[in-house]
Amino acid sequence: MNIKFNRTNYKVSIILLMFLPAALVAGPFPSEIIINFLWIAFLYDVIKNKKFDVFKNFIFLYFLLFFLYLFIIAASSEIFEEIALNVVFYFRFILLAFAICEIIKSNENNLKLLYISLSLTIFIVVIDGYVQFLFEKNTLGFVKYRVDRISGYFKEDLILGSYLFRILPLLIGLTLLFQKKLKHFTYFNFLLIISSSILVFLSGERASFILLSLALIIILIQINITNKIKLLISIFTLSTLIFIFNSNNIIFDRYINQLKAHIFSIKTKEFLPNYLPMFDTAYKMFNEKKFIGFGPKSFRYYCSDKRFVTYFPQTKKIDNTSITITNSWKELRRLEVNKILVKVGDIIEKGDSLFSYYYSNDDKINYYLSDKEGKIISINDKSTYIQYSEFAKINPLNSPNVIIKKINSCNTHPHNIYVQLLAETGIIGFIFIFTIFCYVGFLILRNIINIIFYNKRSMNGLEISMLACFFSILWPLSTSGNFFNNWMNIISFFPLGFYLYINKSKVKDI
Repeated sequence: MNIKFNRTNYKVSIILLMFLPAALVAGPFPSEIIINFLWIAFLYDVIKNKKFDVFKNFIFLYFLLFFLYLFIIAASSEIFEEIALNVVFYFRFILLAFAICEIIKSNENNLKLLYISLSLTIFIVVIDGYVQFLFEKNTLGFVKYRVDRISGYFKEDLILGSYLFRILPLLIGLTLLFQKKLKHFTYFNFLLIISSSILVFLSGERASFILLSLALIIILIQINITNKIKLLISIFTLSTLIFIFNSNNIIFDRYINQLKAHIFSIKTKEFLPNYLPMFDTAYKMFNEKKFIGFGPKSFRYYCSDKRFVTYFPQTKKIDNTSITITNSWKELRRLEVNKILVKVGDIIEKGDSLFSYYYSNDDKINYYLSDKEGKIISINDKSTYIQYSEFAKINPLNSPNVIIKKINSCNTHPHNIYVQLLAETGIIGFIFIFTIFCYVGFLILRNIINIIFYNKRSMNGLEISMLACFFSILWPLSTSGNFFNNWMNIISFFPLGFYLYINKSKVKDI
């Protein structure tokens, strides 16, 4: 049943939806503005037209039940005030998906407009990524923040590969859907898809590249193109990746040497030394509240609790004769000193202000506080723009020159979807999401069996691509971002709107 959008809502909604992929590149704020307008306009039109039948949908009811569960466990949490805002408005993501579905259904020409705008957005992002890879700066002058990573328009956020991995299956699905009607555009987009996949590899995001490869294999097995074309695409892509891998020492180091170190530490003889301590903390949390967990986004608040704290196997050697700026590398890139408040010869104590500063995108004055005590013997004040992490040398008072310290594995999230769900939402929350993964896997497997053994095709290219997207996003054997991160939810629920539409209409490739 179609929702009758009023004329103003309809025009604004389709324009904003066309810009949503670009807004996701621009940052959380513009994408939040767009999705909030879309779901509010959608809900307004549903209520106004009394078309509540749109919600008589198993997917909607399932996510509504999941949302209610999240709200209940959050309300019973000790940190409800800290997590309330994220939980209360979690329902907007599922409303976004249904809003997208209804916008497409209200005028099916919108699907073509969204396809073209998505292609253009990805094309610009990909060109910019290659510019940064080749010339160390992107088209806006943003420099690489790490020699082995590409961020493009995302600046200090190293999520270019994650963005492309999550949005490329939608481009593939729409390209397959329109391959007969927009033939020349299809050829262009096939090249764009291949170059985008290679850029994910070049971005240095190993998890994104592996998961994208998984999605592409699932799609390639099922789509209705000749085996010869499938083979040519595979050979060309693999040959290009092997050439880059063998000719670029930085890429080789990122995918081989660094990966080895992340999997197994030669020094500590530990498996997954950067992740298992976080998993252990999550397991301790899960063990205390097995069924309902501590609440969404609660890991960051409890991982330092003495009941759950876990330390990394390696210790940290701290030079107590120097004051080191502990801001994150992202902050250091934007940090500018306003005024140095101490001088050589001063005796400082812990908590004393050393200098005032502000960030390049914010005029608010902050004060950097010392975490050490001692007599200042030198100050590194070569520039008012800090590109260094050491601020001053000191003679420590009543303290050793070197301190050996354990490193807490505490983080904002444990870097795996299902480990996070077990700690924060318990077995019940875990079952909600793992069931989706299993069901999507079942649909994919059933379709592959039908194609191979019965030569029966019941899904079109878009439906196949969306299922591959969801399957790879929910793949359990990989590191991942924060499951309850707003940006991550927007880009994950965005393709769901297209799946809802195509699953209902069962449109053939056009």
